[in-house]
Amino acid sequence: MTSRSSEAVHVGGRLRGYARTAALGLSALALTGALVTAPQLAQADPPLTVEEAKAQIAQLETEAAAIDQEYVGVKQGLAQSQATLKLKKADVKTQTTKVERLRKQAGQVALAQFQNRHLDTAAKLLLSDDTEDFLSQVSTVEKLSENQNASLQDFQEEQAKLTELERSTETETAQLTKEQAELDKLRTSSDSKIAESKTVLAKLTEEERQRIAAEEQKAREEAQAAAEGGAVSPAGTSTATDTVTDGSGKGARALAFAKSQLGKPYRFASAGPSSYDCSGLTSAAWSKVGVSLPRTSQSQIGVGRSVAKSDLQPGDLVFYYGSSPTHVGLYAGNGQIIHSPRPGKSVEYASLDSMPFSGARRPG
Repeated sequence: MTSRSSEAVHVGGRLRGYARTAALGLSALALTGALVTAPQLAQADPPLTVEEAKAQIAQLETEAAAIDQEYVGVKQGLAQSQATLKLKKADVKTQTTKVERLRKQAGQVALAQFQNRHLDTAAKLLLSDDTEDFLSQVSTVEKLSENQNASLQDFQEEQAKLTELERSTETETAQLTKEQAELDKLRTSSDSKIAESKTVLAKLTEEERQRIAAEEQKAREEAQAAAEGGAVSPAGTSTATDTVTDGSGKGARALAFAKSQLGKPYRFASAGPSSYDCSGLTSAAWSKVGVSLPRTSQSQIGVGRSVAKSDLQPGDLVFYYGSSPTHVGLYAGNGQIIHSPRPGKSVEYASLDSMPFSGARRPG
């Protein structure tokens, strides 16, 4: 699954409604026939079927992966805010030095003028033996007055800039604290979803767990066979473009990289090389062919050009789950994709229609 600069792009309040809770019905209480008929006792919920368990586990893991994309976005914003704060602190240091220098200059000019303030021009002329020297001094005093005004103005302007920088730095520091707290909250929420999915799985028998694993393995193998063997695409008859998954085109080469990552585990907020989330895989694949993608699925849907589902080519980005998609994969040809699905899974093939389709883009 998926993926600011001198001006920070703050990402506040982005945690959305991932708290959709499935009714788990997990009671394992064994009741005797007599207890079942006792009117004063509430009946236990029926045990989950394998299909119900699969649906609930997939839902919880999908929600966890969606939270992962939120986490990546906030983490990226946090890193950019930290960089901005570092620059601002350096600016504050430089500005403080400049203000202190101007403070001294303004003080020196003021002192020089103060030392000549007691005598008016006529008195100075009477006391002077050298008229030319006196006139030169008058000119100097007038210059000092001009300099004093300019120095004071410069000092005041630079002091105001320093005050604004200091205030901005304080604001940036407070924002960083908020973003870090949001990161922690997102991670806790994701961990909670994974814990819930494990609870559901633990309620099944060993035989039922093996059945789920076997069904998932079969689906992966069928998807891989369809992608690599030239099966018919759900969107129509496969074409030469569909079946060529290696070649000189950027999309084909991005896909070839993704294929080399098959089997590597999904990992929260990871972009390789040993593990990936969904947008981590797609950004890594396109990076290999010299195309830089944003880090989250919500951002990646804005790159390149839109592609119709019927016109997909290998390497195209395919998005799922709404207009602000929380999942992305790479089209692999013949109605299949390669993606890093969700926690507990690995990079694998899947059907193009295995999830709610949002749209597709062609980078490069």
